[in-house]
Amino acid sequence: MTGGYLVLEDGTVFEGELFGANIEKAGEVVFSTGGVDGYQEAITDPSSKGQIIVFTYPLVGNYGVSDEFNASDAIHANGIVIKELTTEPSQFYRGRFLSDFMEEKGAVGIAGVDTRALTLKIRESGKMKGKIVKNHADINQVVKELKSVDIDSSVSSVSIKKKEKIDNGKDVTVAVIDCGTRKGLYDVLSKNFNIIKFPYNAKAGEIMDSGAQGVIVSSGPGNPNAPELKDTIKTIQELSDKMPMMGIALGCDLIALSFGAKVLPMKVGHHGCNQPVKLKGRICMTAQSQDFYIDPSSAEAAGLTVTQTNLNDNIIEGFKHSKLEVYGYEYHPEGSPGPDDTIFLFDDFLTVIKGASQ
Repeated sequence: MTGGYLVLEDGTVFEGELFGANIEKAGEVVFSTGGVDGYQEAITDPSSKGQIIVFTYPLVGNYGVSDEFNASDAIHANGIVIKELTTEPSQFYRGRFLSDFMEEKGAVGIAGVDTRALTLKIRESGKMKGKIVKNHADINQVVKELKSVDIDSSVSSVSIKKKEKIDNGKDVTVAVIDCGTRKGLYDVLSKNFNIIKFPYNAKAGEIMDSGAQGVIVSSGPGNPNAPELKDTIKTIQELSDKMPMMGIALGCDLIALSFGAKVLPMKVGHHGCNQPVKLKGRICMTAQSQDFYIDPSSAEAAGLTVTQTNLNDNIIEGFKHSKLEVYGYEYHPEGSPGPDDTIFLFDDFLTVIKGASQ
């Protein structure tokens, strides 16, 4: 490894050792909480596009990298920041070195960083842009660049390009508006449903004509208020009274927007696999990649009944429409990685669809 820096847009510099691909990369710096697992899924999750992920767990790469844990076929995170990189991972999964995997996929990381100090910095100052650079970089020039650089976190770049059908021999078929979701969602859905995948900008008529009995709006990267998602919101509006609907993460925000609620950026997002959510009189741990929240007063005006909240900051984590079979969840009920405490929500959705078809 060679020396390098993580430079933040406010001029703060963290020194470390570079690994992975021989490149420099800018991104939005976020921190991810949780345990020893999930680093591979996090960096290959399309929702991570445009982000530089700071892992708060101090030792990363413990079990190497195995293709079975990929959330997609690429590394979507713009970079990762860790305290210590494991150079002798467990051979339980017979995995490759994380550094080799990142080099192969063209992604850069920096190790040896005081991630505790960096996490506190983000919590106090809020999320900000940063860039992983080599040790000969002109820091002043990097800071200047960061103030104007445009980070690509577009849904269009990670959504599927054409419709795809998956016949799992089930009685119920759901359409998934794929805004850049991870493989784990389809693995879980396959237990209950046949699936028809649609690109993020699919038209409502095409989905209705497909024979689907319900629709799921998936997770994905970026800002739900982005202009590129106006067509997605229009499709949601046209479908919401035609069939049961569920939104996950970004999909949750898009549904809220379609009913007129306001979705605002969080000072510090929820990233990781240990976010506590209160629902149905119980506390569930959830996996999240949340950077935006639904304004509570606007939710009520939009006819959305809050059903779940985050116990750390009381942010809305789930809703049901007051009149329609429309549901939204700001987290990942499928886990993958992370807990599956809320996986029963897919069974609930199956029951709703069957009830609606009778």
